[in-house]
Amino acid sequence: MQIQLIWCWNMWEIILQSIISSWYNTKDIFIKTKTDEKELYLKNLYSINTWLNSESDILILATKPKQFHELDLNIFKKDILVISIMAWISIDKIRSKINSNKIIRTMPNTPMSVWEWVIWYIKTNNVTNNELEFFTSTFSKNWKLIECKNEDEIDKITALSWSWPAYFYYFTEIIRQKAMEMWFTEELATIISNNTFIWASKLLEKSNITVEQLRLNITSPWGTTEKAIETFKSNWFKNNICEAISDAYNKATQLNN
Repeated sequence: MQIQLIWCWNMWEIILQSIISSWYNTKDIFIKTKTDEKELYLKNLYSINTWLNSESDILILATKPKQFHELDLNIFKKDILVISIMAWISIDKIRSKINSNKIIRTMPNTPMSVWEWVIWYIKTNNVTNNELEFFTSTFSKNWKLIECKNEDEIDKITALSWSWPAYFYYFTEIIRQKAMEMWFTEELATIISNNTFIWASKLLEKSNITVEQLRLNITSPWGTTEKAIETFKSNWFKNNICEAISDAYNKATQLNN
């Protein structure tokens, strides 16, 4: 089985490592990136091939949307299995660029880099059991896989989950900025904001208590946390978040179309 990878974004090497760790022979792995320097680095580090192999059985696309539209994929054989790791590129768009009806579209994100992430995916009916086995065995080795019913679910997950790390970091930024306004040094403000979110997330991960109950456990009646929550509610904090997610979903559907 020969595997071709075309990519140029931050998660490319994590995916390659997962394929190699699944015991695939590196002589059957081909890669093409945007720069000769990156290809030389990959070749020296992993002993893989650095050219386009038109006889590949599997094509993994991890380009950005604009770069995908610039690709010429007609060199590949008919009905090659295509695994997309691209945001906002629908199955129909992929099919219009390559002569194959065997497509698996995934929705990954940067937390993949620490091997902690759920990969949502959808596949066309033409994907064989053996091809699906390659995908699941390779990707479930380090990440949890959940199959979606349709591409609309992928768009919703884009707004709810794929974009969520950016929301999380933005909220962390706000806490850090407020700490500095309260005359903490930049170093202490970073510790306050980052560590608070990191350890709250770890508690959520390890606990069998619901997220609502975890919040109530630290919201004492007439206390500081209750006062902050009341302020959030009075300023339509929940409504603003829900509206932002809806806007992100609408943008995802617009980009897909």
